[in-house]
Amino acid sequence: MADTNMDWVKEQLTQNKTKKAVGDSVIKLLGTWDEIKQKNESLKTVNPQDIIDIFSKLSMGYVLVQDNKNESWVKAQIGQIKVADIVRVPFDAFDDSTGKSNLNGRRGRIVAVRSGDIIVKTDDGKLPVLDGVHIRPEFLEKLV
Repeated sequence: MADTNMDWVKEQLTQNKTKKAVGDSVIKLLGTWDEIKQKNESLKTVNPQDIIDIFSKLSMGYVLVQDNKNESWVKAQIGQIKVADIVRVPFDAFDDSTGKSNLNGRRGRIVAVRSGDIIVKTDDGKLPVLDGVHIRPEFLEKLV
């Protein structure tokens, strides 16, 4: 281990009453982190927070590349959205395997509104094209 004081880490985990499975995982990740730092000289010029931020987002299945900064999005609400509106799934809406791989960050047009579900066809140029996917409005944002 290069920089991490593992005795201190274990003490912190104990004081925090961290579950054993979580603590063991953290210790393993820190060991890997130290190995990476030892083997890669170029990391000395990189802000570790950048690595942690990207790792954290990807490990949760969140999308890194976001839409045009000039666009404005609001939380979708029934009664304020209609067929043909452009909507997107927020980049961190789902953390299960289906949502994060197929839905997070996707955008498209509303093709129907039925029984509280918003039915969307994606038009974002990503595959697979989702045609007729039902999404609850609380998992959508509308382009304004």
